Amino acid sequence: MPKIPTFESTARPTTEVGSITTGIQVSPTSTIAARLLPASDQLANYAIKKRDNEEKLIAKKAILELKSESDKIIESQKDNISEEESINNWKQTFTPLIKQKTSTITNRRVRKLVEDGINLENSESIYHLKQNSFKAYEKESAKIYNDDINADVAKFKAETNPTLKDKYRDQLYLKAELYNEEHMLGSNDLKKRIEAIDSVLLLTDADSFIGTPDAVEKIKKIDKDINGTKFLSDEIFNNSIYNSYKQKIESVAVKGDPNADYEEAERLLNELENFERYNGSKTVSGKREAEFATLKQKILTESIGHDTFVRKIEQGNKFFEYQTEQKKLLESSFFNSFIPTLNKSIDKERAVEASLEYDERIDLYVQLNQDATYAEQQQYARQLRIDLQDKYAKVTTEQITSFNLEENKFNVIREADQIIEAKNNYIADPKGKNILITMARLNSYVDEEGKPEVIKFYNDYIKILKSRQEG
Repeated sequence: MPKIPTFESTARPTTEVGSITTGIQVSPTSTIAARLLPASDQLANYAIKKRDNEEKLIAKKAILELKSESDKIIESQKDNISEEESINNWKQTFTPLIKQKTSTITNRRVRKLVEDGINLENSESIYHLKQNSFKAYEKESAKIYNDDINADVAKFKAETNPTLKDKYRDQLYLKAELYNEEHMLGSNDLKKRIEAIDSVLLLTDADSFIGTPDAVEKIKKIDKDINGTKFLSDEIFNNSIYNSYKQKIESVAVKGDPNADYEEAERLLNELENFERYNGSKTVSGKREAEFATLKQKILTESIGHDTFVRKIEQGNKFFEYQTEQKKLLESSFFNSFIPTLNKSIDKERAVEASLEYDERIDLYVQLNQDATYAEQQQYARQLRIDLQDKYAKVTTEQITSFNLEENKFNVIREADQIIEAKNNYIADPKGKNILITMARLNSYVDEEGKPEVIKFYNDYIKILKSRQEG
């Protein structure tokens, strides 16, 4: 039997598939897909960054809106001196606003940004609340202190009992010490407060002495006893003394006041002119010299005419009462609601027109005759009342127009034939009662002796009446 040839293989069995290798090498990033990878990453990063920025912007807007509300609440508490109360008020009002705002934000990331941002802002808000509360406390404390001090100074000024004055002085010192201690202001502040109190009390006492006997010596003594020059400068002292004297002088020298005392004013002027502080510093010095010269001239000038001026005021008051009574008599001669013959509408109109003319003529007379005696004023008012009674007697509504001294003196229009008849009656009896005499006097047709120039008035008046009839 023939043999089948065999051979032994040195190769190892394998599952690898045969391949063809070449010397060509290709870069793993040179394909189109590979080149798109970085661009894709950049787009993804940009999208994330854009989202974050948008969310931050939305959150920032919400935080600003809430901060605005917080600032309003802080402002409302700026005068609250209680730190704890102001913070509690702020929390009670602001916390619901935060919850309300965040509840409307659906994005968790934005909501977290808002909550974190507000928490940072809240610490600043608390700081401002504390700061405002402290400032409010200081302000209120200073106000109460000053009001308290001023009240005690007023008591000190009004008091005449030396024991009580000492008591009020001690109270002022104690209040200054307590305020200084409460605010921890130090010894230098306390010293200044005590000196300020001493200054005020010294000048208050000095002011109360002015106008009393030996005022100058009293002021010098209290000033020297407390060594006033150590804490109160000459300029401040002298300026205060000058103003106190000036006020006192002007209070007793009121031109036209029946109670004015110009003799006392002149005495005080002389006292002020020679006033010196205990150290020799002269009060009327520097810019006060010119002021004093003006004050002195004013008082001396007023004192000359004061008595005459007072008499004129008294006379004016008396004449006002007198002419008012004359006016009432004039009105009642035309209208009286209880008398049937004097209670008609024409009667009322006559009374009104006569009264208005009376007032206008009285005012003009007073302006033009300021040197008239009381007797002359009485005579004028009485005669004016009589003349107006005569002028308006038995005239109709149609005959009366509004009276005006400037434009319509002849406000009662009469018929020309009535005036002609009155002229003829006057010629026949110059001393008899005649409307022309009254009208001439009312319209200033009088000679140098005050006698009515009737014919002269008639000649002018008849022309007016005829021109009215022709018009």
